[in-house]
Amino acid sequence: MSDLRRFEVTASLVLVAFLLVVGGGLIAAGHPRAVAGLVAGGLLGLANMVWMVGTAKRFVGFTPTARMLQVAAAVRFLTIAVLLGVVLIVSRVDPVGAVIGYGCFPIAAAVAGWRILRAQPGVTG
Repeated sequence: MSDLRRFEVTASLVLVAFLLVVGGGLIAAGHPRAVAGLVAGGLLGLANMVWMVGTAKRFVGFTPTARMLQVAAAVRFLTIAVLLGVVLIVSRVDPVGAVIGYGCFPIAAAVAGWRILRAQPGVTG
């Protein structure tokens, strides 16, 4: 399994686990309406991660220029921002829950990257 695929799978599992924990916390705190927003934001974060890994897979094999990386990142960022707006407007989910759910994506990516680095022998981090 390639490192990118391992990262994608690990980050997805960490994201789902984190969303379950946060969702349970929201329900326990008496905010069950925020769970729908949490799920919507989490799914959007998952889509962002899959897109990010797919872009990285396409760039493997040749050296991308800084301009190519900037354009790819800008297009992904703007598309995800528009999708978040559409989710908030059309589905009328709790905006705080959606932001929390989307905010779980970078945390899951950081945890997945840390776990992969720790699993490789000879890597200090």
